[in-house]
Amino acid sequence: MATLASLNKTAIANYAKNNKAKDSPASGGSNVSYYDFSQISGNWDCTNFVSHALLAGGAIPYDTNGSGISSKGWYYRSLSNRSSSWSGVPNLHDFLVNNTTKGPAGSVTTYSTFKYNPNSGYPYAIGDILQFYLSGSYNNWRHSTIITEYYETNTALVLGALVTGRSGKGSYNNNQKAEEVYPGDSKRVIKLSGYYK
Repeated sequence: MATLASLNKTAIANYAKNNKAKDSPASGGSNVSYYDFSQISGNWDCTNFVSHALLAGGAIPYDTNGSGISSKGWYYRSLSNRSSSWSGVPNLHDFLVNNTTKGPAGSVTTYSTFKYNPNSGYPYAIGDILQFYLSGSYNNWRHSTIITEYYETNTALVLGALVTGRSGKGSYNNNQKAEEVYPGDSKRVIKLSGYYK
């Protein structure tokens, strides 16, 4: 049975903060090169960026030895040899919440602001993933980011998430209020539980 090890969520958040504005972000680790998916017409780099942040937090890839674009595992070998979960918004979610074998894992909850209670703590953590749905013509989960801080709303002790992410060269979220990204559409948090060795 696979063993669940801890992720360093501070390192995940720091990776996002330190690399969001770079034209060429650093690799998150595990000898995985960084390829900017926004260079492909009609694509964005957000989920690839989050995958590298997970590597920076200690996650190890789950390479299923597939060929082409594989629906299994979580890995990147080259643009033509990788898992769909590495760079696809819904694919990363599906991998993380169903994974019990190797690589990062988590559970999903609907995002909302919350009233801070010192006895119960925070419903999501800095270093967790926040994904955004885009309704209308797209009508699917569209954007992945990292929760990098909390902020106090206009109501005392009611907190929300600030997110950092990268869509491409010169296009990024920098500690942006989650409510400002696709306002009115659904948002979900993937609470990272660790990674399987």
